[in-house]
Amino acid sequence: MLTPYRRHLATCDHVSKGQNFTLCDCPIWCDGKLNGARYRKSLDTTNWDRALRRIQILEAGGELAPEAQTAHTLDRATESFLQDCANRNLKPSTLASYRRTLGHLTKALGATRTLTTIEGQTISDYRARRDMEPTTWRKELEHLRAFFGLCQSRKWIAENPADKRHIRMPHVDNLITLPFTPEEAGKLIAACDRLSSDAPARTPYIRKRARALVYTLLYSGLRLGDVAQLRRAALNPATRHLTLRTMKTGVPLKVLLHPDAVEALVTLPAQHPDYFFWTASAPVTRCAKNMWRTIQRLGALAGVANAHPHRFRDTFAVQLLTGGADIRTVQQLLGHSSVRTTEKHYAHFVASHQALLDSAAATLDFTAQPGRPLLVNPRQNARRNR
Repeated sequence: MLTPYRRHLATCDHVSKGQNFTLCDCPIWCDGKLNGARYRKSLDTTNWDRALRRIQILEAGGELAPEAQTAHTLDRATESFLQDCANRNLKPSTLASYRRTLGHLTKALGATRTLTTIEGQTISDYRARRDMEPTTWRKELEHLRAFFGLCQSRKWIAENPADKRHIRMPHVDNLITLPFTPEEAGKLIAACDRLSSDAPARTPYIRKRARALVYTLLYSGLRLGDVAQLRRAALNPATRHLTLRTMKTGVPLKVLLHPDAVEALVTLPAQHPDYFFWTASAPVTRCAKNMWRTIQRLGALAGVANAHPHRFRDTFAVQLLTGGADIRTVQQLLGHSSVRTTEKHYAHFVASHQALLDSAAATLDFTAQPGRPLLVNPRQNARRNR
């Protein structure tokens, strides 16, 4: 006779209550005698009813499904998924994001947790234990769906426990686009000359570096991580063109920098022959974090509240759109894969879009005599009156 029990994970809140406590989501094992011999194995599920059915199959002399016997573990599947991402040549930042998300999951569920024991309720309980904003969970859930989707396509699991049938996307309020005003941008630039260092000899370099950083963020629209690893070869001082990226057609996409931005970059003392800001002596992520702190210091000195790098990108996009640039042009410069992403954040800044809204609202006049509703078809109305 086989007896089911929960084999509590180290992260389980009820681990101290022993294996007889079953009101949790830990993997179910069975222990007992089968055909006169000791049998103690995982049933590869966290569902109690399914575990009992599998015990009935075993005690009746049957065999479990092959996937239940050769189940993949979470750490093996994670390694395979990340290798697949690398083979697809995804950006290092994307790989790091996947690795971070799956690292949280592995830490919570256990590296040796079999995939077949992870169900929708498992993911739901995992989310309940995490303290994070809806926007963060939305991104992590996208990553989990991609991970389990690959596992499902390789037939390691029967269904995706993170798909919309099991886990709904969280509601996220519309992201607020908060560009700097011209006055705020001017204050941040001026604040560069007020920065100081614990080592006085480095103060001139720190100020030049901060000025080059602010100008590059303002006039390129690049993300902070891209600015951190900006190559010197990307800038042509003679034409003032900065190559942002290479399009799928093989044609480089360039942006024309303001003369002040070009001068700030060209006169920045070289700390590395290939990069403007990164010294390559530490991971580029550390360089980006230092640049983030620089922006925060500038905001404090300038009296600009909530100064963070992405607001420069918003400022770049909004200034282009309010100046009459086409939204698809802005999409290309920002590197958005779809114009819908650009529209979601910036459509209300498009001058033509606002003009259409204004002209539509201008037709409203609730003091005039009401006329025939516009949606009524006269012929249909005549037939009704017969």
